[in-house]
This record gives sequence, structure tokens and C-alpha cells, in this order.
Amino acid sequence: MGEPATVPLLSVVVPTFNHAPVLRHALAYLTAQTLAAEAYEVVVVDDGSTDETPAVIAEVGTGLARVRGVHLERNRGRSVARNEGIRAARAPIVVFIDSDVLVRPDFLQQHLDLHHAAGRPVVGRGPVATIPTPVLPARNPAGLMSAAFLTTANASVPRQALLDAGLFDEGFVWYGWEDFDLGLRLRALGLTRRFSRGIVAFHVQPPSTFDPIGPDLAREEARARSALYFLQKHPGLSTRILISDTAFHRALHFLLSGAGFLTADRAPVIARWLASRGFYTPALLAARGFLNWHYIRSLDRLRATEGP
Repeated sequence: MGEPATVPLLSVVVPTFNHAPVLRHALAYLTAQTLAAEAYEVVVVDDGSTDETPAVIAEVGTGLARVRGVHLERNRGRSVARNEGIRAARAPIVVFIDSDVLVRPDFLQQHLDLHHAAGRPVVGRGPVATIPTPVLPARNPAGLMSAAFLTTANASVPRQALLDAGLFDEGFVWYGWEDFDLGLRLRALGLTRRFSRGIVAFHVQPPSTFDPIGPDLAREEARARSALYFLQKHPGLSTRILISDTAFHRALHFLLSGAGFLTADRAPVIARWLASRGFYTPALLAARGFLNWHYIRSLDRLRATEGP
């Protein structure tokens, strides 16, 4: 498969690790955009997957010059994967989504229009809605907003600004917060955020059944470890608020865990019962209530044993 003759206007960077089934859906939506095929490319960075991911990338990319794969020999984390995608990108604007995110046909055109309307380097942002299955809803949920300056499930940034900011910090080897860190550095360069509620990304997140519970707990512990690294880089109250490291957040998440009722034994039973009856949102809330409280406790435990 040869390189396209024209330089694209947008490069979509999609890092992925062992997400083959939903990645197939994500790429199907990305290759069915209203934006002209020659106006964008999709750079899929396989972060050392051991499932069918390479086959999915090859299958979708066959005959489509705008889909390119970058393969990493071993899993090196999301910061490294995105940086490799940025380096491989050929367009002046980079769009970030995750491999478990689906988008509507006008998604890329809207991101491009946002940058053209800005007339200066900006961070383009849209909301992220959670859906339980890889099927787009007929309508966008009402009232979608996000206060985050940069989240890589739905963002677009001039490639040169990413390079000037130093790309993602590859010290974030654990899950989470690397996009917040880069957002602070982009803002320090003078970029502002342009948010459009109409540019919606749909995160496919089935309610957790905690079967088994170990991976869910490990993910929250990794998020806590990454949060402490983020705090070490950017000490202060604003960072503590972002990572939920305040007395208010401890009280809030304790209450959302049912005042401790949602434990490792009870939360799986409740989440499975709700999901089996089609109550996906309550099941998700029950799961998040328990997992967020586990994250808070992990923050305190890691700080006590490892600092800062």
C-alpha cells in the first residue's frame, strides 16, 4: 500500500492495545466520514497487542491509503503509543480518539471546521458520551459538557503545538492523567480551548461485571499511581482537585460507594443484577461508585508507602 499523493488536512491518531473487536467498529466509523478521503488519514498505533489487533488493522487498511498501522513490539503505554502516532502523522492537525470510541460521519469535518473558524492554534474539544454497546444512538444525549482542557478520547491539536509542548510525557507509564499533563503545557504555550457540544465521541463501555474483579482494581490502582506522578509534576490545589485528592472528594466518593456498602464482594453482585435487567446506567453508577472509592483509598495507601 503506497503513500497517498496529497498531504492530508487531519491525522487521526488511535492508540490501541488488545481491543480488536471494538477497534473494528471504531475504524469502520472513521473510514465512513463525510470528509473527503484524501483530506484525512488514520494512524493506528498497535501498542504490542497479543490479540487479533494486527489482523484488524491490516484488514481495514487493505486498499485504503488513509489507514496506516504503526506496530510497537511490546506494550509501552499510551503516552509512548500516542507519541509514535504524532511522529508518524503527516497532517498539520492531529485528532485524538481512543480505540473504543465511535464517531458520527461528520465528526472529522466538525473538528476541521472548528480549527478553520478559530484562525489560530487552539485545542479543539467535544464531549464524550458513554454507550453500553458499539451501536451509535439515534440522537446525542442532552446537556453534554466537559471542563477538561484536553482529553484524548475527543480532541484535536495542531501537530506543531504538540511538538513544541514536548509531546506526551512518557513517564506516565501507568493508566491516566497524561492528557491532563499535556493540556497544561499546551495552555502554557498560549493555546486556548474551543469546545463544541456537537462534536460527540461515544465511548463504548459495557457495565463492569467484575468477572474477574482483579483487572478493574488494578486499573484504579494504576490510575492512582499516575495521579501522584501528575501531582508531583504539578503540585498545588488545582491539581489535587483534578485528581480528587481533597477532603470534599473523599467524602463524596465515600457517599457514592454507599458509605462503604459497595465492597469488592457486594459491588459485582449488584452490577451484574442491574446489567442483566437492562439497567445499564445504574449498573455503571454502581460500578463507578465502588471503583472510585477504591481509587481514593489507593491514593492514600500509595502516598503513605511511596510518597510524595
